Amino acid sequence: MKGSRRLCFGVLILFAAFWLLLGGAAHYSLVDDLQWGTQTGLDWWRYGLLNNRYVGNFCAVVMCRSLTAKTLMMGGAMFFIPYLMARLAARERKEAFLPIFLACNIGVLLMPVELWREVYGWISGFGNYGLSVLAALLWLTTLRHVERSGRQLGRWSAILFVITLAMGLFLEHLALLVLGASLILALYGTVNRGKRLCLPFYACLGGAVLAVYVMFFNDIVLTLLSSGTSLGGRRALSFAPGEGLGAAVGQIAGRYFGVLLPQAFLHGIHISLPLAVIIACAFWESRARWMALLGALPLALSGWVWWTGGCAVPSVAVLCWVLPLGALLAQRCSGRIKAGRILLFLAAPVSLAPVAAVAISGWRFYFFPMVMLILVAADTAAPVLERRSVLWGTALLAAVLLAPWVYRGSNVLACNIVEQQLIHQVRAGGGKILILPTDRYDAQQWYVRNPWSAEGAYYYRERFGLSKDVTLIFLPAGSFDTWPDISDEVWEKRVELPPSDEFVYTMPVIS
Repeated sequence: MKGSRRLCFGVLILFAAFWLLLGGAAHYSLVDDLQWGTQTGLDWWRYGLLNNRYVGNFCAVVMCRSLTAKTLMMGGAMFFIPYLMARLAARERKEAFLPIFLACNIGVLLMPVELWREVYGWISGFGNYGLSVLAALLWLTTLRHVERSGRQLGRWSAILFVITLAMGLFLEHLALLVLGASLILALYGTVNRGKRLCLPFYACLGGAVLAVYVMFFNDIVLTLLSSGTSLGGRRALSFAPGEGLGAAVGQIAGRYFGVLLPQAFLHGIHISLPLAVIIACAFWESRARWMALLGALPLALSGWVWWTGGCAVPSVAVLCWVLPLGALLAQRCSGRIKAGRILLFLAAPVSLAPVAAVAISGWRFYFFPMVMLILVAADTAAPVLERRSVLWGTALLAAVLLAPWVYRGSNVLACNIVEQQLIHQVRAGGGKILILPTDRYDAQQWYVRNPWSAEGAYYYRERFGLSKDVTLIFLPAGSFDTWPDISDEVWEKRVELPPSDEFVYTMPVIS
């Protein structure tokens, strides 16, 4: 027993160090990160100039202003996302925790580079799309504790109100999802008054309602709903408001079933693999075991998309999303466990529905659905994962997936450290020229690091406390490999940004 505990503790320490390494490797990008770290970002958050994501944007402000906070918040959240998933799926079975924890980390590491770059490789993006998932898992963990213990309901109700309110102020589509989930909880608490759960569940509903009010009842959203666009065209609906409700529903449904659900099968198995596991394991525990073979369908669809380089067939893609629901309904287990798995599974596709109403694209919207599917898959496959042979195979696969990220992250982190040292030298010595190398992974797994315009240079100097008369020289990607040596070829590819008055940030007028 002691050996198992030591092994589990060692694995947790290893993964904590790994995720902290990647949290440190995440560098400030020109895409919003530099702005959130300056007065501009503070104005965005304080006055809700871009949106009312007050909690997520506050996290972005904190991370983009402090390297230490960024590393601890990103690395800590990256670690606790699979940790809380494993805690939920293990269901208090200590022997099941380690294999499920390894499997959840594998599921997260299998996300494609497009999704990684928009969540784990983008600091301000992680503030909303990464930390919101951690908040959702914390909310689920707290709900389970309250439902099982039934003690100190007044205190836990206050805690749940705060968590629910905060969770609803990360992203608009998750605010609506949390409202729906809280309505279900409130209904459940009302029907089951004997369990005394009305107070905490209605506290969730109160927090969700308040979050939706703050998130949606503002000039930006109201203008968007009335005219179809807002923020000078930077926000737009995917339908024309004046064409009627029927036309709007049709266009939203077409985008949802024809674009968003099929796109989940592009660029990897991050969605298809957990779907396949849910279908196979749930049907295996039903009276129709032969239907477990249908678990191959989502993987086959992803394989076909990869092989042809095309898009997923909408009808087949929708079928891949529907099959797990049928499998979970057919699975033979307690009604409480079945209902929980079904609700968690439905959270994945339902969370994408509000996104269909807005003309916006991005892989970051699939991070929450991916995590929910991995959680349900790990819960459903727990008996298989607990087998010793499967455990060692899972550990080996996890090690294989960790290795390249340790290599990449170490290179980028080393470049980050050199960058900060060079900035400090120029700032302390009053230098007028700052020459910076760039890691080889720039604009790949992580968002673009360096500015290329007068506007970007303004934010860079502002964020790092450099004088306005400092000339910024950025060497091309890969130049860090030979630093401090600079070849003629590398020097010719530099981006040089001398002092300029072409761009100066001014505080917008708040009406």
